[in-house]
Amino acid sequence: MPDWIRADVERRSLERSERRFGRATRRARRRATFSTQAWTAAAAASPAAAFIDHAWGWFVFGGAALVRAGLSYRELRAFRDRDDALPMPAVPAPGAVALRRSAAARPLRRGEAGLAALVALARSVEDRPPAAPVRTAVAGAVRLVDGLRVSAGQVLACESAARAVADPARRANILATSAQLLDGMNRAADALDGLLAAATEIVGTVAAPAAELHRLTEDVERLRAYADGLSELMGTTGRGRPT
Repeated sequence: MPDWIRADVERRSLERSERRFGRATRRARRRATFSTQAWTAAAAASPAAAFIDHAWGWFVFGGAALVRAGLSYRELRAFRDRDDALPMPAVPAPGAVALRRSAAARPLRRGEAGLAALVALARSVEDRPPAAPVRTAVAGAVRLVDGLRVSAGQVLACESAARAVADPARRANILATSAQLLDGMNRAADALDGLLAAATEIVGTVAAPAAELHRLTEDVERLRAYADGLSELMGTTGRGRPT
């Protein structure tokens, strides 16, 4: 399969995965909200029902409803306190047609495939000790993919300009610029491979001693710093938008 098609497949797969997860989270949050409201209303209505029915059993029901409302509210608070949404690239990706025959397709595909794998790892360790460093790795990967997308657009523009320029010397200058951009893209894709390897090692050491987990966390932090440096060189800010 050509790299430009692979890049489009990886991007669409990641976007679909995030949409599915977002829908499931929203449904669970709505269920917790409805349960809290319903059991709170039942607890509030129980004294009136006891007075009308002259039955003390309504107070028992009201107490049980109040406990159930408290449990549902705690579940709802857990949703509110936890940020389920992983960071995602902010820079739009070049279209599949634009990437056709472009040398930028391969490093971009590598970057988007690495980000998709990191997101899957982060989902697999939610609410467990490795979750924080893996989410940190995802944030670094997002910045790298944003940089890759910006650079891919620049490579596409250089390739288009090279085809339009007739003078061989000027065409050579344009192609040299394109080669420099591609070198940066390949280095960014290599850095993302390092992020993915470190995050995978963390996920595989769930039962590891705290010192070992701390060492691996430091590895991810160093890789994230490297990712930030590459993103700046490739023309993106820390928020993943073009400068």
